[in-house]
Amino acid sequence: MTTYKEQQENKMSYVLLKDCEVLGTFGNLKKVCDFMEDEDFPSYWTLIRKKNFPITINNYSIHKVKHH
Repeated sequence: MTTYKEQQENKMSYVLLKDCEVLGTFGNLKKVCDFMEDEDFPSYWTLIRKKNFPITINNYSIHKVKHH
């Protein structure tokens, strides 16, 4: 069993960038896909299979960073 403090230390966020400009930070990958719903952007089910970050698609990139 992990403590609350350990959970907070291990928490990760997703940062969405377009041409090196931050569009937003999200708590999970699904929210990134929901935010980009109207754009030509891959689905959540496509992105969840990617293991290596950053994920780069067209001019967009998704970085996984430690939550502070």
